[in-house]
Amino acid sequence: MLILVKIVDHEERRRDIIQVTAQIISKEGMSAATTRHIAKMAQSSLGMLTHYFINKDEIVSGALHWCDERFISQLDTMYDDDFLSLDDFIPLFKSLLPLDEISDTEWRVRVNLLTYSLTHLELVKVRKEKIEFAYAESQRFVEKLQSSGEVRGDIDKVVLSRMIVDLTFGLCINLLSYSIAERAIKVDKKISLMLSMLKPEC
Repeated sequence: MLILVKIVDHEERRRDIIQVTAQIISKEGMSAATTRHIAKMAQSSLGMLTHYFINKDEIVSGALHWCDERFISQLDTMYDDDFLSLDDFIPLFKSLLPLDEISDTEWRVRVNLLTYSLTHLELVKVRKEKIEFAYAESQRFVEKLQSSGEVRGDIDKVVLSRMIVDLTFGLCINLLSYSIAERAIKVDKKISLMLSMLKPEC
C-alpha cells in the first residue's frame, strides 16, 4: 500500500498566516486580530499558530514586516546609478503612498499597528527600527538628488531626509480618510508645493 506524505513548506505557511493577519488588521482593525480569528481565517488551528509563532506579537510583527517588503524591493532597484532625477524619484515616492488598493492595505496595517505598538514594548522596538530604516533610506535618496543638482544643496541632508519621512507618514495617515479616487489630486498638489521649495534656484 502506497502512503503519500504531504510535504509542508513551513516558511510558506508562516507567510500565509502573516498575510492573513495583515488582511484582518487592514479590514477589521487590531481588535479583530485575535489568535482564534487568525487561525480560523488562515484555515489553521490555535495549536498550529503556537507551532509557528511564539506569541501574537510575533505574528503582528511579521505583518508589519510584510507591509515593507514591496517598498524595500522597489528601493533596491533605484541604487544602480549615482544620478537620480526628480522625474525618476517622484513616481517611486508616489508608489509608497496609499493611492491604490495594495498600498492602501499596507498603510492601514501600519496605522493600526502604530496604536497597538504603543502599549507593547517589543513592538515599540520594531517600530523604532522601521523608522530609523526609513530615515536612512530617505537620506540616501536625498544625497543622490542633491549631488545630481535636483534638490537644493543648502539644506542639511539629515534634517531634510527625516522631515520627508515624518511628513510622508502624516500625509499617508490623513489620506486614509478619503476615497482612493480623491487622494491623487491631494497628493499632486502637495508634491508640487514641496518641489517648489526644494528645487534649486535657477
